[in-house]
Amino acid sequence: MDTRASLADNAGILTSFSNSSIYPSVFVGNGHSIPVTHIGHSFLHTSHKPLHLNHILVTPHIIKNLIFVRKFTRDNDVSVEFDAYGFSVEDYQTQKILLHCDSTGDLYPVTQQPPLQTPVVLVSFSFTTWHRRLGHPGDDVLRRLESSNLISCNKSKLPALCHACQLGKHVKLPFYSSASSVKSLFEIIHSDIWTSPIPSESEIKYYAIFLDHFLHFVWVYPLHKKSDLFDNFVAFRAYVNKQFNVDIKALQCDHGGEYDNTRFHDLFRQNGIQFWFSCPRTSQQNGKSERMLCTINNLIRTLLFKLTYLHLIGWKL
Repeated sequence: MDTRASLADNAGILTSFSNSSIYPSVFVGNGHSIPVTHIGHSFLHTSHKPLHLNHILVTPHIIKNLIFVRKFTRDNDVSVEFDAYGFSVEDYQTQKILLHCDSTGDLYPVTQQPPLQTPVVLVSFSFTTWHRRLGHPGDDVLRRLESSNLISCNKSKLPALCHACQLGKHVKLPFYSSASSVKSLFEIIHSDIWTSPIPSESEIKYYAIFLDHFLHFVWVYPLHKKSDLFDNFVAFRAYVNKQFNVDIKALQCDHGGEYDNTRFHDLFRQNGIQFWFSCPRTSQQNGKSERMLCTINNLIRTLLFKLTYLHLIGWKL
C-alpha cells in the first residue's frame, strides 16, 4: 500500500494497458527518476467481489508494486484500516471486511487471494464407473453432477441394471406369483379384515371378506367388533354348504389374532379344513385379500364423495 501512486514493475500483471502515458517518469524515495512505459488497469480477487486497480503506472525499475490508497478507496467505495498486525479493506456502506492482509515487517503487503473456482474432475469415466465410485447413486444424481461440471463422463449412456443395487438397496426379497391352482368352488377361501378409521352410523367399524379362489366372487360381512368374525365365518360356511352343496376345504388369511385362536383351530380340526397363515409382516402372501380390500375401499370412498357432492348441491336421492 502506498500514499502517492499505483506502480507496477511489468505490464503482464495488468488486465488492460496502453503504451502511452501522460507521466514520462516518476520520482521515487531516493530522489531518482524512473521511466513509465505503460499505463493500465487490474483488480484484486476477494471472496466477495473484485477490487479494481485503476490508473496503474508500469515502471520496470520499481522494486515493489504499489497501490495508491486514496484512489483505491474512491474507485471501490471502501475504507482501509491499518494496525500493527496488517490492514483490512472494508465496504464503506456495509462495513463488511472484503480483504484482510497480515503484515510482519515494515510494509503492508497485499496478499492476493485466488478467485473461487468450482472444483472440476478432469478425468472422464463412464457413468457406470462413476456410479460405482460414488456409492451407487441414482441416475438423476449422476445427471445433476455432470450438468454441474462436478464429474466428467466420456459416455452418455446411463449404467445398466446394477446387480449390487438390487441386493443392497431393497428391504425384502421379491415375492413370486402364487402357483396355487384349484379346479372347483371353495377349495381355497381367502379372508381378511378391514378396520375403518371412522365408525359408520350404525357403529360398524370393521368388515370381513371371504374370496373364492376359483371364481373370485367375494362376500362381505360387516362387524361391530373383531370377535364377531368367528360367528360370521360359521354363518358363511353354512351358506356355502346349503347353497352350493360343498364344504370349504382351506382358508388362507393373515396372521392376525382374530383368526389365530382356539375357536378357529378347533373348528377346522374337527371338520378337516386346512388353515394357512401368511408369515408375520408379509401382507404380500395374502395378496388376493389385500387387493380386494383396496378395490372395495376405492368403491366405498368414490360413492361417499359422490353422495357428499350431491348433498352439497341440493340433489335429493
